[in-house]
Amino acid sequence: MINIQDLSPSKMDDIESMSDDEDENLTYEQQREKRMKKNEEMLDILGVNQAAKTLVNSIQKQTPVKTTKSKNTSLKPERRSLRIAHMPAPQDYQLPEESKIESKKYDSYDTDFKNQNSISIPEEDSDFVEKLNDDLVVKEAVNDFPKLPSHKFVHVLKSLDMYTPSVKVCEKRIYSLAIHPSETSLIVAAGDMRGNITLYNNKNSEMREYRLHDAPVNCISFCTWDPYKLYSTSHDGSVRCGDIVKRTFDIIYKTEWKGQSKSKMNHATWHTEFERNLLIGNGSGHVDMIDTRTPDKIINTAWCHERSVRTVQCHPLEKHHFLTSSGIGEVSLWDIRNMTDQSINPVLQFEHPKSLTSAFFSASGSKMVSTCNDDNIRIFNTDRLNSSATKPINIIPHNNHTGRWLSVFKAKWNPGRDNEFFVGSMLTPKRIQVYNSAGHILHILKSTDMTTYCPVVEVHPTQAIYVGGNGSGRLHIFSTKEQLT
Repeated sequence: MINIQDLSPSKMDDIESMSDDEDENLTYEQQREKRMKKNEEMLDILGVNQAAKTLVNSIQKQTPVKTTKSKNTSLKPERRSLRIAHMPAPQDYQLPEESKIESKKYDSYDTDFKNQNSISIPEEDSDFVEKLNDDLVVKEAVNDFPKLPSHKFVHVLKSLDMYTPSVKVCEKRIYSLAIHPSETSLIVAAGDMRGNITLYNNKNSEMREYRLHDAPVNCISFCTWDPYKLYSTSHDGSVRCGDIVKRTFDIIYKTEWKGQSKSKMNHATWHTEFERNLLIGNGSGHVDMIDTRTPDKIINTAWCHERSVRTVQCHPLEKHHFLTSSGIGEVSLWDIRNMTDQSINPVLQFEHPKSLTSAFFSASGSKMVSTCNDDNIRIFNTDRLNSSATKPINIIPHNNHTGRWLSVFKAKWNPGRDNEFFVGSMLTPKRIQVYNSAGHILHILKSTDMTTYCPVVEVHPTQAIYVGGNGSGRLHIFSTKEQLT
């Protein structure tokens, strides 16, 4: 490019001597063309035109040529988070696909446990079982946490903390928890997604893990009339009774397909006690009744929903009534006396816009809480079981979409109470929330040691001990310092 300083004096003189006097007799168009010509000549003299051409040529050389690549049809679709995309959680069970993904790593677990009617505790665990037997003795409760008035109840909640680090008890994600009513030690049973059940005794910080099922343990509970027994319901369609005295885990129930298609496994989902019987919900929408004294024999059944029964619970006082939640947006109340293998009519029906993960009565049955995939928790007044009870008295917004890698939330009432319930949370910092029936948060259980979400939560039947289970098989225990010493 030529700088103006490089021009010779003669050329500069020619430029400066240009005058518009001679343009007076020209038309406007002639004057315009003349000025344009002079401007071009000036740009040529300054070298601007040449510099512009050089710049354009250099840009054209550097511009990459777009090439069309053939699409690789073998590529798998990119995995996306349904929770982040604000899409509903899958309605049907997805874990068999997870099992296929992980089966290569855990080939040694490819065993048909469902068809092993009895599994014994190994002899090398004798010392552990003997110590556990001593702590399973249930004496009269000395703690009155379930009976405290609301203000004292909240005061105790505020004194709870994680005084011990989280404990790894399960190989895989925790699906279910049960806390024994013993007050001499904290005894926890945990079921994971691989079908393992772990018995953890906090008194001596010992635990034992047993492989009892072929699929996730959806529900686990200690027997209310025999403190040495433990019931477990698995997605493999079986229910086992663990007897610590006999040191065995025996099959007491297996499902049989009741639908039109036999291409899918009819999984078992939940169980609840009814006198000396168990009511067991399953994937076909049926609820079966078995007598625990005559194992593996269905004595009654009812087809309650078109799709899977998510939870089932007997009314705490009116024992002939039981409550179910379903995968089609229904919570229904049924009468055991009307059970039949045909479709029966519910006593009451509580409509929900999306599928449920749970529905439970409070201690006296005067209230009911449901957890729905529309991101709401609903409270119902069930003091009187009539049509007025089917309308919620409170609707609490709550993010219930835990995604496919966490267990689902199930809001549950505090044992022995009618106005307070607890539930996990997707908020950060990680926490467990305690609400009252009016929808107000009474307290948030959180700790710097609680670094993961705890979707599965249980509370000790008589003591102020909250236990949360996470996706990597760990327990987070909130209590007073004295309760764990």
